[in-house]
Amino acid sequence: MTGSTALQRVSPLWLGLSVGAFLLGLFFVLESVLGRWEVLLSGDHFDPLARVSSGILRDVRITIVHCLLTGYVAGTLLYTLRSGRRTVLTLQDRLDCTREECEKLAATIRFSKRGLLLAGLVGFALAVSLPYVTPPVPQSPWNPSGWSAEVAWHRILGPIMLVLVAWQAYAVVLVSTRLSGIAKRLESIDLFDLSSLAPFTRLGLGNSLLVIGGLSIFSLFSIETGFVLTVLLFGVPIFIVAVIALLFPVRGVRDRIRQKKDAELQTVSAAISARRDSLLAEGPGQQQGAMADLVAYRGLVEAVPEWPFTTSNYVRFVLYMLIPALSWGLGVVAEELIGRALF
Repeated sequence: MTGSTALQRVSPLWLGLSVGAFLLGLFFVLESVLGRWEVLLSGDHFDPLARVSSGILRDVRITIVHCLLTGYVAGTLLYTLRSGRRTVLTLQDRLDCTREECEKLAATIRFSKRGLLLAGLVGFALAVSLPYVTPPVPQSPWNPSGWSAEVAWHRILGPIMLVLVAWQAYAVVLVSTRLSGIAKRLESIDLFDLSSLAPFTRLGLGNSLLVIGGLSIFSLFSIETGFVLTVLLFGVPIFIVAVIALLFPVRGVRDRIRQKKDAELQTVSAAISARRDSLLAEGPGQQQGAMADLVAYRGLVEAVPEWPFTTSNYVRFVLYMLIPALSWGLGVVAEELIGRALF
């Protein structure tokens, strides 16, 4: 079995859950072996209900978010690639290609080594700079001699997590751009029935939801002091990637709709111009009815939206954007409840 075939058998959901569960389990086991829980639950140097800027409790919570986000991005990275290929196969009846040709076309949606390298370097650079912009900034954030057991997890897992995040952003842009180009191969477009273009819309909404889901987990960092600026610095680009994830897969379809509309309007305008002279020469009658039909048809064509989104699609995307705020609110409530119950 080749590596590619084995990867096709892996479920993105179970991959994400397995990675997240493994990291959390390993972290808790090591904390127990090192006796860190006794240090955490005893001592008066911190208030567990306060969002302190230092202390073991803070480092433990930050590590948990690292583990959750690493597992999530690992699963969504695989899902993003598969969803692009699956969309191409779904469009087989609309594309000018046979089953074999569509499968080859779907296989062209793949990561390039150069793209992965560049995106990975960006993620790694962000990981290296992150400790310098998150208060409290240690004297030498990358000197292992100053790391506690929990901080060691941040320093080791952080670069891995942010490289995966950068790869996920690259995957979204890659798949979205490729699907936008594939739209040029659509055989025809019915301006008054855009339901056949729904796979492009679903791909955009699905990818944007995956991006917003990652931001929802990342927003949990803002519960801790010192992370507000960091969350904002990362949150704005992630929102931009979410918009790209929504619009780019249907950009090619938008161009096709625009071309179709322009062609239809030119035809109708030519027909109106041709009948106008006859209408003026012969006066009201059968020509007037035909002219009215042409004018009404032109209005229908002009009313066709160039972006194949319905009102429900826009509403759904706005609701997606509210998920990070909801996640942050639930995190705050959970922190208070757990703090009151345990301490």
